[in-house]
Amino acid sequence: MKEAKLKIYSSVLQEAHDSITPLERASFDLNFSISEKIYQILQEKGMTKRDLVRLTGKKESEVSRWFSFGHNFTCKTLAMIQLALGTPIIKIVQ
Repeated sequence: MKEAKLKIYSSVLQEAHDSITPLERASFDLNFSISEKIYQILQEKGMTKRDLVRLTGKKESEVSRWFSFGHNFTCKTLAMIQLALGTPIIKIVQ
């Protein structure tokens, strides 16, 4: 499987990213990609993170963590966000 190359804008973060194990890197990359996808959906819909707070009923601090480095999304959280946004975040291909 080809590893996705993320746009990491900080050299410190890039060094940290490069120094972790392949499993940790894959997990980080996946979670980072999910956060980017959610942010992209918000932008496409002309929405803000505050709108996501309102739609999910979650605290602002929790929603902020969703967009932080290394947040580990659960399937339940992803399902809640998808329902709130009315848009799939992840597509499973078989």
